[in-house]
Amino acid sequence: MRLFVSEGAPGSLPVLAAAGRVRGRAELLISTVGPEECVVPFLTQPKVPVLQLDSGNYLFSTTAICRKQNL
Repeated sequence: MRLFVSEGAPGSLPVLAAAGRVRGRAELLISTVGPEECVVPFLTQPKVPVLQLDSGNYLFSTTAICRKQNL
């Protein structure tokens, strides 16, 4: 899984806290991107935080990202 966050983006702090709890239980790459950087190819507006799953799907909801990381 790959987590994209941006400094100052709403929702980044809770997903980073959840990422800290998942360390060692799952492979998670954390990437810090600029607020205007588009990390999801099919979106015209940048959106972070976003979790890219191993399947290639994306989660955009902060709550869903935190739940997925706690599994």
